[in-house]
Amino acid sequence: MAYYDPLTNLPNRYWLNKQLKKLLLNRESPELLAILFLDLDRFKSINDTLGHHHGDVLLRRVAERLRKCIPSSDFISRHGGDEFILVMHSLKTVEEIEEMTEQIVKEMSLPFYIDGDKVLTSTSVGISLFSKECQQHIIPKDADELIDRLIKQADIAMYVAKRNGRNTYEMSSSSSNERIIKTISMENELKYALERDEFQLVYQPLIDLKTSDVIGAEALIRWNSAKFGTVYPNEFLPILEEVGLIVPVGKWVLEEACKQMKAWTELNSQASKIGVNVSPIQLKSSRFVAEMEQILKKTGLEPHFLELEITESVIQNSQESKKVLNRLRRLGVKVAMDDFGTCYSSLSYLKHLPINTLKIDKSFIDDLDEVGKVLVETIIQMGKKLNFDLTAEGIENEEQLQFVTEQGCHIGQGYLFDKPLSPEEMSRLLK
Repeated sequence: MAYYDPLTNLPNRYWLNKQLKKLLLNRESPELLAILFLDLDRFKSINDTLGHHHGDVLLRRVAERLRKCIPSSDFISRHGGDEFILVMHSLKTVEEIEEMTEQIVKEMSLPFYIDGDKVLTSTSVGISLFSKECQQHIIPKDADELIDRLIKQADIAMYVAKRNGRNTYEMSSSSSNERIIKTISMENELKYALERDEFQLVYQPLIDLKTSDVIGAEALIRWNSAKFGTVYPNEFLPILEEVGLIVPVGKWVLEEACKQMKAWTELNSQASKIGVNVSPIQLKSSRFVAEMEQILKKTGLEPHFLELEITESVIQNSQESKKVLNRLRRLGVKVAMDDFGTCYSSLSYLKHLPINTLKIDKSFIDDLDEVGKVLVETIIQMGKKLNFDLTAEGIENEEQLQFVTEQGCHIGQGYLFDKPLSPEEMSRLLK
């Protein structure tokens, strides 16, 4: 009972640690030892849809199949939940270990049949390696720490396999370990970042290319982490989406930006709009428009000052998006299509979705060779004929500025004009 899992009858983690310790301290042990950390893909979904009985039977069948996959001298244990650990010490080379792992992944993707139901799953595998040449330095008190480290490395490699699409394996490496450890650590820190007041908005000026006036700003989020320092959106926004925090953080961004814009309107400045990026996940929320209305009422900002920036990915669900965007239009809020031309670039949604502004992506502005100029000119001319406002992003030099201005682009933003500014700096600029 102490050393075996009652469901699968496999050894448990206590037995595993005991056996690994013997192997690592045995001076006659094999040249190469591999730890494979296996996690079933979509197991929670199987449990939720077919029930826990099917889940339990599946775990027993998985254990039986894994036993048949590995040489009799190697061993397997159930680590917990839908996780299993295989210890291979009978194979001589890394290539043999990879071949064996590929075979395991292949076997695990074959269907299981449970009470007449066809159950499909797969496995993601992480591998850590230990060679005998390191063994002479191990003493008994270090063995437990080494075992923990090897299992942790295999666990992290498995996490990479999950990120790379599942139903595959990854070898442990120091670079991937560091990256995934940082991601996991960021996930933990982000859970408390909002209540710790670690987020900050900065504002990049929007310039009227005809008059050179500052007519507004785009609000950009920064994370001033106590642990990681200043973190930029491309690093932490995907994590916020993945862990389900993008909605509360997005709501905070909208309220802060509207509050700031209201203050600027009271300066009697020429600022006419504040741009705020909105995640597709926020738009899918049934409460989004109602919350937007509450924020405008709470901050006292008139709706026409706010321009929500959405990406082309919203057209994956164009009917639902159209309903939400039409409700926002009735509310008086404007909508900009951000990064235009980089994703689906379907012209049909320009006709069907209520969009006010097209933002020409920085990648087009960066690459103004002969073909690049034709593309930017085409976007601008088409946008003008369809009565869209046009904003060129990422203007960094006079040549880019001159070209988009000559083509009749309405608004520009980029480092040529100014970097993203703090609220105080932006207020001084508007004054």
